[in-house]
Amino acid sequence: MPDLPQPMQFSANELLRRRVLWVLAAVFLVLLLGVWPYQHWDFEQRSSVFGGIIRKANQDAEWWFCLFTPFIVAWLVWRMRAKLSALPMQAHWSGIPVLTLGMVFYWFGFKVDTAYPGYLSAQLITLGLILAIGGLAWFRQLFFPWAFLVFTWPMLPLENLMAVPLRHLTAQASSVMLNLVGVDVVREGTGLHSAADATSGLVRGQLFQLDVEEPCSGIRSLFSLMMISALYGWLSLKTWLPRGILFASAIPLAMVGNMVRMVLLALGSLWFGTEFAVGRNIDGQQEMSFYHSMAGFAVFGVALSGMFALCTQLERWLDRRKPGVKESNIEVGPSSLPWLPFAAILVILGGGLVICMMSDSSYHVAPAGIRAEMPSMLGSYASSDQPMTSREQSILAEDVKIERRVFTKPDRVILATAVLSGAEKRSLHPPDVCLPAQGWKIGSSTIIPVDIGAGKEINATLMNMYREVENESGQKMRIKALSVFWYQGSDDATSASYQGHVIKTYTDAFIKNINHRWALMMFFVPIKQSVGGLDDAYSEIAALEDTKAFIKELIPSMIVK
Repeated sequence: MPDLPQPMQFSANELLRRRVLWVLAAVFLVLLLGVWPYQHWDFEQRSSVFGGIIRKANQDAEWWFCLFTPFIVAWLVWRMRAKLSALPMQAHWSGIPVLTLGMVFYWFGFKVDTAYPGYLSAQLITLGLILAIGGLAWFRQLFFPWAFLVFTWPMLPLENLMAVPLRHLTAQASSVMLNLVGVDVVREGTGLHSAADATSGLVRGQLFQLDVEEPCSGIRSLFSLMMISALYGWLSLKTWLPRGILFASAIPLAMVGNMVRMVLLALGSLWFGTEFAVGRNIDGQQEMSFYHSMAGFAVFGVALSGMFALCTQLERWLDRRKPGVKESNIEVGPSSLPWLPFAAILVILGGGLVICMMSDSSYHVAPAGIRAEMPSMLGSYASSDQPMTSREQSILAEDVKIERRVFTKPDRVILATAVLSGAEKRSLHPPDVCLPAQGWKIGSSTIIPVDIGAGKEINATLMNMYREVENESGQKMRIKALSVFWYQGSDDATSASYQGHVIKTYTDAFIKNINHRWALMMFFVPIKQSVGGLDDAYSEIAALEDTKAFIKELIPSMIVK
């Protein structure tokens, strides 16, 4: 155990000042994050940053670990009380600009009514308080608890960004493993289907059809496993290199755990039937079976076992301190009274709250810029309605609307879709993430100009896609398609990309006080193949030109004037 520094002899007045300063700092944090109404989580009234996290955890149990993080941080600080009591207060002015930046993000998130700037501001404000009151020596000691606080915040953008790649990797690894153990499977995107067997009269997917959906991708378990690995490494290992390796291992371990889960589901379907292994599908809603639930624990069983084994090996191989280096050797000087920096803290935090009070705190959703309605006939095209499925209804918010029609004429088929978001921000999904999950591979993605009628031209995203399928004789063939999409907002605003529409949402909410109600406009067009399955050099050009002409004719009837 490293030697602890001998506690410095502080006067009674200085001990009182230390306690008062840290208690006031804690009160500020509780007020900003736990009390102050920050965002319209329920669209009727604002609640605090932590109130929103509690709401999210109640909606999705996968985020419950976020609620335990502040208590773990408090426990980590309590464990350091002997070291901290030996440190003098050396206020550092670098904390003031950090605090200022934190309050700028806090006000920005308050004004645009979104939580993520509030999460960033919580980290910055906590860092600024440590520096402005305790100084660099205190920050060095409190660095890990401060960094560990990151796990308090539900990282939904990272979930959306990482879920689909992890779903593909999990599906690919699971298919390889199943084929190795003698279970023939066919992978299509993130779906796993039992292979056809002509000798047994089995068609593809007859024995089981599994899909690596988001809960099975590893992303949900990844965040909690990263938290566990960081805490376990900090408590069990002594140096940063093995701690970093153990922390990074959470990613492959989560994937291995979810691969084992998918293998168990496939084997369970073969041995006991799909209803026993996976569950029943009732009106599009998947009812999880007991076996399915138990298979989910395999993720943590495999990952934690691997984590403990790796930690043991790292402790033997790498976890060695250099002779003479002790964790508690910190150069400190005499205490400096931080009352002047603390006065600056009062001005910054108090001024930030006053600015928030003066800002418009009501929740305004601008009218939609487009109607989610399409005609049954459009020129030479006839159409058939493709209503929202029960699965889509269960995934999307209640006030999200989908208008989807298949328009056909003798030489062209166009699937036109308009997804109108509800009042909640970020309720739309990016096609360049969703379509690969359905088995499509994106060959290229470019920004193109599109005439939407009435003399208006916008930028849209064009994706050239392909996928491998089997025909009736079991031969593999490649089919191709293109997709044109953009986001249509209020006040004639448009964006060609998902990231662009998010940025415009925040900037317009901050500058123009407009909270867009976005609609995703997407047009999916299969590309015909020439005789013999060969690619036609002009088929893609013809499909794109037909799509542009179709859009120019359709959109004016949908624009809200």
